[in-house]
Amino acid sequence: MITQFEEQSLLTSPTTSKILQFTSDNILICGSGNRLMEYNLYNNTVKPIIQTRFNVKYFSVYNQQYYSSVDDQYNILCNGKHIKSKNQQIKQIKHSPDGKMIAIAYLNKLIIYNLEMEKIKVHSNKHKINGICWSPDSRFILSWGDDNSVIINNVFKLRLYTDIMLQAHKFKIASAFFLGSNIQYIITIDVLGKVCLWKFVTDYVTEQYEARQKFQKTKAQHHLGVENDYSEYSIDELLYMSDFEKNVHQGRFILEKKINIKEKLVKHFAAIKSVAYHTSNMMIIGMKNGVLTLFKIEPSEDPFLIQIQSFQITQTQIDNLAINKNGNWIALGMRNSGQLIVWEWRSQSYILNQQSLSYETTCCTISQDLTTIAVGTLGGIIRLYDQTSNFCIAKFNDQHSSKVTGIKYCPSKQGVLLSCSLDGTVRAYDTIRLKCFRVMQPEILNQLQCLDVEPSGDLICVGGFDPYEVYVFSLQTGQLVEVISGHQAPITSIKFIQAEEKVLLISGSWDKTIRIHDLYARGMKEGSGGDSMLHNSEVTALATRSNQIAVATMGGELVIWDVNESLILFTFDVHRDVQGGRISKETLAAQKNQNLKYFVAIEFSKDGQYLIGGGNSKFICLYDMKYRILIRRFIISNNYSLDGMKLKVNFKTIDKENKNIEESDDEKQKDNLPGAKTFDVSKRSSKRVPVSVFNLQFTESNREFIVSSSEGVSIFGSAKRRQYFDPLDIDETVSLEVIQKQINQQNYTEALILSLKLNEASILDQVFNSIPVDSIINTVPAIPESLIVRLLETIIRSMQIHRSIESCLIWIQQILIDFAPLIKGSTANKKVQNMLQEVLKQVRLDFNRIKNPIRKCVNILEYLSS
Repeated sequence: MITQFEEQSLLTSPTTSKILQFTSDNILICGSGNRLMEYNLYNNTVKPIIQTRFNVKYFSVYNQQYYSSVDDQYNILCNGKHIKSKNQQIKQIKHSPDGKMIAIAYLNKLIIYNLEMEKIKVHSNKHKINGICWSPDSRFILSWGDDNSVIINNVFKLRLYTDIMLQAHKFKIASAFFLGSNIQYIITIDVLGKVCLWKFVTDYVTEQYEARQKFQKTKAQHHLGVENDYSEYSIDELLYMSDFEKNVHQGRFILEKKINIKEKLVKHFAAIKSVAYHTSNMMIIGMKNGVLTLFKIEPSEDPFLIQIQSFQITQTQIDNLAINKNGNWIALGMRNSGQLIVWEWRSQSYILNQQSLSYETTCCTISQDLTTIAVGTLGGIIRLYDQTSNFCIAKFNDQHSSKVTGIKYCPSKQGVLLSCSLDGTVRAYDTIRLKCFRVMQPEILNQLQCLDVEPSGDLICVGGFDPYEVYVFSLQTGQLVEVISGHQAPITSIKFIQAEEKVLLISGSWDKTIRIHDLYARGMKEGSGGDSMLHNSEVTALATRSNQIAVATMGGELVIWDVNESLILFTFDVHRDVQGGRISKETLAAQKNQNLKYFVAIEFSKDGQYLIGGGNSKFICLYDMKYRILIRRFIISNNYSLDGMKLKVNFKTIDKENKNIEESDDEKQKDNLPGAKTFDVSKRSSKRVPVSVFNLQFTESNREFIVSSSEGVSIFGSAKRRQYFDPLDIDETVSLEVIQKQINQQNYTEALILSLKLNEASILDQVFNSIPVDSIINTVPAIPESLIVRLLETIIRSMQIHRSIESCLIWIQQILIDFAPLIKGSTANKKVQNMLQEVLKQVRLDFNRIKNPIRKCVNILEYLSS
């Protein structure tokens, strides 16, 4: 049922966090908004695995079992436990290689926890920590900060060990890591390309070094109030120590070699933004100019860095790098452009290349076969997404130069996509050949606000901002057919409606009226505005069904009109239903802000029983047209980093200038130009993006609806229904008397479902043959997926006995439309596919049976006519 819909997937920016990570199963994990997304590169699927209340900033994953994340409010979510960090800035979080501990780098502290989030050890630094790295044996941690030094911290309390500091860099350190598994070498690299190789030795220990180490131990132990004990470790202590821990107090790390890759190895060098290391001694460097360089580390050779590859893979800086367990795939994250790339460096080919909806999504639509979603954005870009995998499969190069305001698939032409924009053009795209084959524009340059297509697909109508005119184009010729005037303000919405065997055009405007136009009327004068219907406030959205029109206004009203009688049937007051939270930098409270209390997008379900609407809030309202009540409110996002999410605001956090005093430094950004309300979704700056809905659309099967919002494009649908036989399906209500009663009352859907549950061939045939052809389109979507096989068996039996080929093919066509994901996507439903093969076989038999008689009749008619 539609009231049981839940959010199934989200099309949004592929990467917004500062971390990318591969699991041991070559599954890529990245942060997108307030979600952790799992990219399965083998099955070509993406799905969310964790959802937090704020944008994810850092995270760590261990073997797809233990997940830890830090959001931009510095709340820690670790294995289902929430921890508040008391507003301390967190710079990194990482699981140990053995998965038993978690290291969290705060502003100037490094704290190690176990999986129960109990503190094991605390390390304090004089300077801010910028990054950490575990040793392969999970016994040591490298940390580096603003003092351009690297500190080797021991996880456990060793009596004879003091923290080791490595200092050789003059600039900020980009990364540091242990080389190999024996912890004998350490690599450090700064942002300007200086790479140092540190080696652990025992023969370079001087008396001066031993005296300094002894003084540090004495000072530390005196501070702790313990007796000085410089004897060797006991047998019990040595039992739990690694080989390196046993000897680390007898030696030190020395700078063995250094090299500047800026001068010797990389020609097109820029500042280093990210570094990744693989256990096969391979180091990958990502630079500010998009150059990716791979090095092989050989400590025994000179130089110890051997360049493998260097090429420019993108035009923007590479912020994140990760490499899989085998060392073949490299994941690159570009936060500025919201791009995610998985590169196979041996074959130099893309495994994955996804770019975010870099600007705000303004509109979306889904194809008739439910396989492709087209999305228009603020930057004029149109992308196609696969509905099952949620991956971007195409991007049109011939794009608009301004915001896309309307987008729709042509209902009668397969693979034709239409869009309009504020640049004043209407474009027609071929989604099969991926090219723009038609560009249409009015004679006077006008910003186009809305678009709709006539059901036959021949005429395209768009509404203008100024002048206030409706333009009618012919898709076949690309010519401007007619200009309709009459409105006194910008046109906000256009819809076609079929009433009394007529196709009418409905236009709504800010002049508080909607107008009805009959494009095919012979007596219609050029420029005539048609019949007008007045409202109490500006019209913001339209929706149509059979002979009725739903009109949303800025006054918070939802008015239902009868087209034939030009009368108002009933009215909804949606002030409280759609009301959102208080927006920052807004002086009015949410209860008094009228900009939050009306719909900007409404849509009827395909059967006309329900209506959904969304506005400048996180709620999508669902209304029942029969009982005229609100039955459910859907929430498009739980991300409190978006603006306007909180219904009640704590005014203690609001200063005199109406700014949030709890906002962290990382969340602040430069203000936009005066009056500008646009934003970049890929940057995801907190408290800057107001939550709102821009577009809504039901699918042809009525099983999903898609929403374009400030969070991205969300897909709401029903949960997967069971695929097995349930004996509880048959009860006292499933009887011949009840089925006959439903047929007499013309409740064909209920009668067919009951007969399929009863599974008696004679009753099934009787019910099936009694259903009119006009009712098929409303009957098939309500059939449970577990009963589709029985329905197909009934269709085949009807084709063999009753020879009603045409009606049976209509049934098959509707089943293919409504149950395309079930038939195409799942390997478990082989019965459905086998039944369709039987249907195809029966159609071929019937075609061969009537082919020769029809051919003879045609020949006879041609002979008689000649």
